[in-house]
Amino acid sequence: MTLTSSLIRVLFGLGSVLVTAMVMLLAVPALAGPGQPDPRQMSGIPRPDPQIPAGEVTVRVLRGSFEEPALDAVVELELRSADGRVAELRSATAGNQGRAHFRELGPFLGGQAVARVSLDGEVIRSHQIDLRPDTGTAVMLVKGAPKGSASQEMSLPGIVFDFDKTPAGTLMVGVFDLGSRQGLIDVEVHLDVTSPDGQTTTKTLESGAMGQATFDGLAELPPGAVLQVRAQLAAEGEPYRSMEFVNEPMRGQAVVLAKGRMAPDGGNPHQGGTPGQASQGPTKLPGPRIARELPPGTVQVLVVDGRDQPLADQPLFIVKKGFDGTKESYPAKTTAEGIVLRSGLPVVEDALYYVAVTYDGAPYTSPFFGLDGRGGVRLAMRVWPVTSDPAVAKSAVQWEVMETENDHAQVVQVYEVLVGGDKAYWPDEPLRIRGIEGAKGLVVLRGADDWLEHDDDKAPYATLSQPIPPGGVAALSVGYVVEHDGALEFDWPPPFEVIESAVVLKESMTLEAPGATRSDRELPPQAGLDYARVAYDLGQKGRGALQLRVEGLLRTPRLYRQLGIGVGLMMLVVLVAGLARTRSGDTRARLTKRRDELLAALERGADERERTRIITALDRIYRQLDALDALGRKTTVTAQPRPPVAGA
Repeated sequence: MTLTSSLIRVLFGLGSVLVTAMVMLLAVPALAGPGQPDPRQMSGIPRPDPQIPAGEVTVRVLRGSFEEPALDAVVELELRSADGRVAELRSATAGNQGRAHFRELGPFLGGQAVARVSLDGEVIRSHQIDLRPDTGTAVMLVKGAPKGSASQEMSLPGIVFDFDKTPAGTLMVGVFDLGSRQGLIDVEVHLDVTSPDGQTTTKTLESGAMGQATFDGLAELPPGAVLQVRAQLAAEGEPYRSMEFVNEPMRGQAVVLAKGRMAPDGGNPHQGGTPGQASQGPTKLPGPRIARELPPGTVQVLVVDGRDQPLADQPLFIVKKGFDGTKESYPAKTTAEGIVLRSGLPVVEDALYYVAVTYDGAPYTSPFFGLDGRGGVRLAMRVWPVTSDPAVAKSAVQWEVMETENDHAQVVQVYEVLVGGDKAYWPDEPLRIRGIEGAKGLVVLRGADDWLEHDDDKAPYATLSQPIPPGGVAALSVGYVVEHDGALEFDWPPPFEVIESAVVLKESMTLEAPGATRSDRELPPQAGLDYARVAYDLGQKGRGALQLRVEGLLRTPRLYRQLGIGVGLMMLVVLVAGLARTRSGDTRARLTKRRDELLAALERGADERERTRIITALDRIYRQLDALDALGRKTTVTAQPRPPVAGA
């Protein structure tokens, strides 16, 4: 069972509905995942493309299929600068294969864009496009594509659009704070009117209770007059301005000016989420990838803050970690655009790289990546200011108890943490995740190794290795074994406030816990288990210790247990003796052969996915070889460096 959806639901609930038309203009749907081969299913979904230079957007327009490019279609691109103060509308004509190219978007890098086109009376719009400083973006607009939410029909702040809820010759302006999701009242809103002879006059109104100001009587302006709206939404800096647009006296129009960062899904810029949806956390940045346009041995890193703004003058290290555990660091510092471009790094097969950034006293690291002759590597990292206050985090825990031999039970402790606010959580002292009393053989579960370190295999705890970002769910899950006498006592102090707790047991086991109720939720089948399981909602919440008692665990008869221990000891003695006498056992020979095959495949070159698979397999083989050495056996093969796995 995963607790993520219920945890988020409990924490944040449903977002508030924006009650005015002005506010509805700001909602932008979340980026969808990859679509089906039918191009209509991929319509509107932006795709960062390393083959497109930074500062460019390519829009491909189709009339329903790849065989029907919309040649000569006029494509428009709404643009908003990173600070939100400048908006612009550009147009381009679709040419080869229906592609329209928008170039020289440098002033808008870090900002947002929306592409749109009208085909046979149908307006097709893209989702919000983040204009990244490190790569360009491709997007398709396809006639007949499924319609998104109503918010996908709206324009970016600063872009003027027709609005049938206002009379002809009227312009409705909304001024808005994206951080608080509220209209700004008593703000002076200026409408600059430039007549065809070049003379400019200004009309001024104050925004009302909902942040609205409505300019009427525009039908009386000279034909062809150019309008622009501006307002001082921040205490300092330039005013926020709309695009320049031609007066349309026969239609009502509207525009929004908004301060703050546009979130990828149009919701709270700090926590994500559209109105009416639970928070989904920050968008995931692309991981390291081969950039063939960069020379081999070159790494390009983009560092952004929690609002996806480029982080200037940020020191960092590009670290080369050899398979033998040695490290070599290459210092660098980001430019004003938040980018580091480091060349001349060693291209080697026996090491991997990662990027390390210390920000606000907290360590941030990228996934591992390799360098080879195909080109350089490009990656992006996000860092946050941090807080050590555990009150910013809420958590959910579930235990599952499974019987094993010799009066031991295996406990799977699924623990998930969600951080709220606009800062990442990073403790002043190391945060250790432990099991219940008596836990031994602790291991970090899959998925939790992104967050937890367990360097010492004998340590009864794992340690938080990096900050937990706001709006993100961190899996701090572990498994362990504990001895029992037919019953298990749980008295577990959680590091964060618990808002949901549960336990999964074999149906024949009994539970004693205050407030526990049997759950009616279905449990997915568990491989290797041939018995019925049942879940209990414990109902225990807060910062205090969670307490329960599980009874009815099967015990091994004492005689069988003693026989089993004796036989096991005899087999261990025979195994150790056999290993001591044998210079080249079958197991070692098999592992060594497989290791050599994988190393050879790594040297021949492989794509990123295959390389990750090979490194993971090598790590498993080295662990098995280490286990043989731990039994006292001297290796007879040439030592090879051992590759790290975390983040590979």
